[in-house]
Amino acid sequence: MEEPPPFDILLDEEKIEKFGSVVGRVYGVELPKRSDYPRLYFCLLSEEGVWSPQGNSLGTHFYLKAQVLPTWLRVIFVIFLLSLSGLFSGLSLGLMSLDKNELAILINTGTVAEKKFASKIAPVRNLGNFLLCSLLFSNVLVNASLTLMMDSLMSGIFAVAASTLAIVIFGEIIPQSVCSRYGLAVGAHTLFLTKFFMLLTSPLVS
Repeated sequence: MEEPPPFDILLDEEKIEKFGSVVGRVYGVELPKRSDYPRLYFCLLSEEGVWSPQGNSLGTHFYLKAQVLPTWLRVIFVIFLLSLSGLFSGLSLGLMSLDKNELAILINTGTVAEKKFASKIAPVRNLGNFLLCSLLFSNVLVNASLTLMMDSLMSGIFAVAASTLAIVIFGEIIPQSVCSRYGLAVGAHTLFLTKFFMLLTSPLVS
């Protein structure tokens, strides 16, 4: 295999930062494509103008990691996962707050819409613990995936802070406030998603 040609690293930025008790210089660099240089090594330039590689041990080389998904697609996934998080959180409150006797009353004496919604929800609500465990498991899985996806868009503490804030506001507060009032209608219109994730998680929660 032919060796790729050498290249010059372009310094985009230099600044002084403090890491605990150590003060160091931080450089922004423009790196080559991963396909050309999958691994890069640290080298030092001597006074004679000779470059000396610093070995092959941990900390003296690094790999270029290519993102599997483009940024715009990761943003779409974040929005999709956040929507699912809100749905599962809202349904956990909305569906589980519907008592079986209450559903039976609505089927017999409710309005036309209430009878229709209650008749659709009742068979699923009768599964009780299976329904609750499925919703909780799916919610935790989606929230964990959301945090990982946010970490690919921003670094470290910012990803944790952003995902936490997004989950609390859009995945907990807003959907639970909506489903506490319109749980019957929301549960009926999203029943196909509930059944799908119950089927998906059945080997783990049944």
